[in-house]
Amino acid sequence: MHMKDIPQVPTPDLGLPEFKLDEVPFRFEGESDFPIRKATVSDVKGMLELINGFAGANLMLPRGPKDLFENIRDFVVATELKAEPGPETPFIIACGGLHVLWENLAEVRSMAIHPDYQHKGLGRKLVEFMKTEAVQLGIKRLYTFTLAEDFFKQLGFRPREKEELPSKLWDDCSRCPKYFKCDEVGMVLEL
Repeated sequence: MHMKDIPQVPTPDLGLPEFKLDEVPFRFEGESDFPIRKATVSDVKGMLELINGFAGANLMLPRGPKDLFENIRDFVVATELKAEPGPETPFIIACGGLHVLWENLAEVRSMAIHPDYQHKGLGRKLVEFMKTEAVQLGIKRLYTFTLAEDFFKQLGFRPREKEELPSKLWDDCSRCPKYFKCDEVGMVLEL
């Protein structure tokens, strides 16, 4: 699917917050509130636009609708706060996935922050949300493949040579379009 095939999600006006019970507002000193919650199927269009926009710039791997729908329970999203109920499709400003691979191993994947909302702590908030979820699930180790090494280092992830990573991680890699010329850094966080 190409970016032009994905419907554009209108940017709603900012307003007073209206939280649902499943939304968790995160606030760090000097930052705005953005509700972070588990993704739903109605979020997929916005997530596709966000993820594949970055994939089009070769900053991350693309995802298709089938992949997002099948793995929707892996994903968390941040949405823009609104004073009134918005359109049917929520405006997704950030997303990321926690994909469990084995009994004590999960991958942080498909992290994307809308360019207008970067440098507001959303990436850190998403990772903290996923770390909490990982601990609740009994996961002991998170890993990611990324081009944003400095960002993940600030969150406690440490670079590892690919040979140092568990073989279970290579299952997805063997199907990746970057398999023979990977430019991403493998990083691990012990929980």
